[in-house]
Amino acid sequence: MYNMTVMDDGEKSLLDYLEILRRRKFYIIITFPLLLALSAIITFMLPPIYQSEGVILIESQEIPRDLVRSTVTSYAEQQIQVIKQRILTTSRILETVDKFDVYEEQRESSTISLLVEKFRSNVQVDMINANVIDPTRGRAQRASIAFKVSFMDENPFIAQKVANELVTMFLDENVKTRTNKAAETVSFLTDEANKIQKTVQDLEQQIAGFKLEYGDSLPELLQFNLSMIESLEEKIRGHQTESVRLSDQIHFLSLELASMDPYVASNDGVNTLSAPVRLAQLKNELSSMRNKYSASHPDIKRINREIEGLEKEVAADALFQPEQNLDEISNPLYRQIKIKIDLSEKELSRLVKERQSMQIEVAEYNARVLRTHEVKRSYDDLTRDYENTKKKYQELRAKQLEADVAQNLESENKAESFTLIEPPLKPTEAVKPNRPKLMMMGLFLSVAASFGLAMLVEMLDPSVRSIKDITRITGLEPLAIVPLMLTEADYKKRDRTRKSMLVVCAFLSIIAVLIVHYFFMSLDIVWFKLLTKINML
Repeated sequence: MYNMTVMDDGEKSLLDYLEILRRRKFYIIITFPLLLALSAIITFMLPPIYQSEGVILIESQEIPRDLVRSTVTSYAEQQIQVIKQRILTTSRILETVDKFDVYEEQRESSTISLLVEKFRSNVQVDMINANVIDPTRGRAQRASIAFKVSFMDENPFIAQKVANELVTMFLDENVKTRTNKAAETVSFLTDEANKIQKTVQDLEQQIAGFKLEYGDSLPELLQFNLSMIESLEEKIRGHQTESVRLSDQIHFLSLELASMDPYVASNDGVNTLSAPVRLAQLKNELSSMRNKYSASHPDIKRINREIEGLEKEVAADALFQPEQNLDEISNPLYRQIKIKIDLSEKELSRLVKERQSMQIEVAEYNARVLRTHEVKRSYDDLTRDYENTKKKYQELRAKQLEADVAQNLESENKAESFTLIEPPLKPTEAVKPNRPKLMMMGLFLSVAASFGLAMLVEMLDPSVRSIKDITRITGLEPLAIVPLMLTEADYKKRDRTRKSMLVVCAFLSIIAVLIVHYFFMSLDIVWFKLLTKINML
């Protein structure tokens, strides 16, 4: 019976892979040297790229920030990136390319955009960071203390010149940017302060005009107006009292004067009363009797008849006698009383006029007090706007002074600045290409490609070469195995193959030694280190 056991299709042992490599050794022997040689040729044909770099130190502000604050608030990293974008514009790149004849051989075959992009790719700006102590927090933090500016080119002289130009651009652009920002800040604050100053002046003019129009009704004059009203009312009351007193005085003096004759006439030692005096006495007597008796009383009628007769007599005398003059009055007492009456009447007239004037003033002061509350509302609005605007104006002026100091700080290079501590030098060794790395990559790729080719050929070959293949195809195991019979020719062929393998191994060893010697370490140094290790053992 046949054994129906079938082997797994994908199961291969290490001996199977070694057998595959043995059968496809010629693919490996031919492909590996060719690929290795091709990678070596490509590696050594690549042009050397030189890099020249300068180191710029980021110096902090010399004057403490608590005393003077800079108007440039951006961080150093941000400032460096902004400067980089400004100096790597197309126009400035083309100026630099024309100035130093960069990419002279590629200008005719490349476009401007390609040249600009290549230039930008060859420019590198690397930050140098360090752990520093924050003075405000007292803790260590990561901060940028310097940065490198470098340029790569096939010509070391051009690399150095362009790197120098880039370093100079960074330094100049930093000073220019910081100075412009400080100047723009000062200009902005000055313009804003001037605008606010104009507003303050307009408000002052409005307040001055308001005071001129309502100067007598301002809130600060309210107590004064009230005190003036009180004082005037007190004076009016005093004038009224004085006027009543003077009126009474005039009345009594008039009664006394009416009972006297201005011309004293003696008749046996008895004074006779004149008609006017008698008339005044009768009128006074009539006034007193009317308070006691009615109009039909006989005495009142009698006095009325006498008064009518005396009035006619006085009227008749007035037609023929001139107006009475004090100089003509011979009675001294009469003259004295007459003078007192005149003076009292004049004083009473003066008091009446003053009282009327003070009443007008009181009415005016009352009107001022009534207007005070309405005026106060408008006045408070004006003064509130004025105080707020004035405060804002003072703040802007203070900020403007600080900005002026900060501008001086920038112009005198006392603020945060860039200082060149290591100028770009002419490079002596190329940074690109990394030939040892490329050779090692070529070696590994050559090995991988040669072995991969061998495995690919094996996979594409439909030949049956093992018991496993027969079992996989037929599903049955063979009954017997006939070994391979080698002839003399086969043995000679095997010998030639071994010799070829030795030659290839020797060739690869020589290539490996050369790679180590020229790209990694000199053989004499390797030999010296090897002897040192042996002696140590």
